[in-house]
Amino acid sequence: MIVATAGHVDHGKTTLIKQITGIDTDTLEEEKKRGVSINLGYAFLHENSESIGFIDVPGHHRFINTMISGVSSIDMALVVVAASEGLKPQTIEHFEILRLLGIKKYAIILTHIDRVDISHRESIASQIQGLVGEETPVFPVNTKRGDGISQLKNYLLNEAMAQDSKSEQGHFRLSIDRKFLLNGIGLVTTGTVISGRISEGDSLILLPHRKDVRVRAIHAQNRKSSIGQIGERCALQISGIEKKDISRGDWLSACAQIPSTNRINTRLEISRHLNFTLKHLCPIKLFIGAKLISAKLYLLDRKKDGNFLKAATSVFAQIIIDGQISCCSGDRFIIRDDSELVTLGGGSVIDPFAEYSPKFDDDDRNYLLALEMPTILQKLERLVVDQKCLVNLSEFEVAQNLREQDLDDLLGVKSMQDKATTFQNGNQTYILSKERWKISQQSVLVFLRKWHENNPSLSGLEMDQILAEASPIIDEVIFPNLIQDLIDTGSLSHRDGKFSIKGIEPVVPAVDLVNWEMIKEAIARYHQQIPTLANIKDELSLDSSVLQRALKIAVKDRQAFMIGESRFLLPDTLSFFAEKIKTFSREKSSFSVVEVKNLLSLGRNSCIDLLEYFDLIGFTKRFGAERIIIDEQAIKNILKKSN
Repeated sequence: MIVATAGHVDHGKTTLIKQITGIDTDTLEEEKKRGVSINLGYAFLHENSESIGFIDVPGHHRFINTMISGVSSIDMALVVVAASEGLKPQTIEHFEILRLLGIKKYAIILTHIDRVDISHRESIASQIQGLVGEETPVFPVNTKRGDGISQLKNYLLNEAMAQDSKSEQGHFRLSIDRKFLLNGIGLVTTGTVISGRISEGDSLILLPHRKDVRVRAIHAQNRKSSIGQIGERCALQISGIEKKDISRGDWLSACAQIPSTNRINTRLEISRHLNFTLKHLCPIKLFIGAKLISAKLYLLDRKKDGNFLKAATSVFAQIIIDGQISCCSGDRFIIRDDSELVTLGGGSVIDPFAEYSPKFDDDDRNYLLALEMPTILQKLERLVVDQKCLVNLSEFEVAQNLREQDLDDLLGVKSMQDKATTFQNGNQTYILSKERWKISQQSVLVFLRKWHENNPSLSGLEMDQILAEASPIIDEVIFPNLIQDLIDTGSLSHRDGKFSIKGIEPVVPAVDLVNWEMIKEAIARYHQQIPTLANIKDELSLDSSVLQRALKIAVKDRQAFMIGESRFLLPDTLSFFAEKIKTFSREKSSFSVVEVKNLLSLGRNSCIDLLEYFDLIGFTKRFGAERIIIDEQAIKNILKKSN
């Protein structure tokens, strides 16, 4: 269990921890001279197999930023108030920060009780409970003589014993609050483990710099250990990096996939004690983990909430960061004004990899509401099952700091197995409700049936043609898997690169078959030449529209090939030309238009159209005025599709 102190300067926080643990957390000479804590102090109590880590945070208002980094990952707070002075503005601000960071468990410690009578002490205790909570236990102590310390110590040990075990779900994460070099040891970093566990010898990533480090030794709760785990104060001896390359607030993470970010979508609560309003795009300071960084406050729901926020308001907000940070969903934060004098509010990260959102609509709002659900399973169920969203599981896994096994466990839950389906697209995994999957498939089948009715003589459509029609209702990411599933289940046929309803064959009207035979004979009469549309029309007594329709069908079915804008070839002639060029290329590896023109006895324009077609299908490639053959199989492949 990790416990932090909070309260006004000189109310006895450091002395209290020394009485409980025997450790003086004022380690700096300046602190001892002035009697004021500047840096975070750490002490540990090991008793009856329980281990409690204490963070002594500075009370002076000039050091409140250090205090924020100290309490961002604690289990319990001791609100320390001198009975002789009562609540001070700084005490109230400390408690507000704790509340905004989501700390739920408190104990009130009344110090300097020897300076007041019992009735005054009870009055002060009641005053503090009015702030912290009426049921909060109160412990009067004399930090000089030790009165009341044993009762407080027993209470804390019992709380540690009763505390639920923390889930080891998620990758190891630790926000660095200190770094130093030890003679004979090397580089050491410290912080509280936010999630997961680490062992000696493990590799970690320093974020957001994405540098690899190795853990050589671990001290957990001030004791040498082979592991460090969630909820423990840890000192990690690391190698592979220099001290100068580490900044306060950087993260050590076991997940290499976490990207850096400069926009986060959040649930923001404005401080109850703020006496002015916050404006859209106002500059702020963001405290997250042990990091302090400049940012701007972007109000997402301005249509509903307006451009100004007042005290105690709770809204969705985007924080635009001046730089790059690393964070995950659920991380808590505090924001202060740009001069770092006033606590403005705090909250939790909902989407750590947000994008610019000029239009925040109901879908966006519902998406963030889903991500606010208490458990990761509930988030996924709300998104996939209830809202019918397509979810990129690869991104979701990183945003929620899930290990592969954690994600597998979620997907193995009966509600997800019964109501959702997963699929791959490239190197990404997606999940979609089975209901939306079936609706999407039905929309494809309905569209194709209608298309067949309107185009009975055509064999089918290519995938991009179907997608162009279906894209308003079907996400492009889903499409390849959706089509493949329809083929696998026997609903669709796939032939020659075209998709059609299973069992529906093209029906060519008898008149078109007769016309095509006439056209085919006319083209063949040109022997090894390439006739134009006008040449063919002159040979026949067919109406232009009939001729063009028949040629269009023939080209679609690869019974003829259109060369250039208006020339046509039969498969045999195309193959004849290709074979002659291949034979010629064995004598001369590259060739010009003139050489091919003379070889094939073609006109210049016909030859240029033919060679450009060969370039298009990948048979040849042009380099300046010359061409070479790059794929001898290209002609065979295209002719194979015409059989």
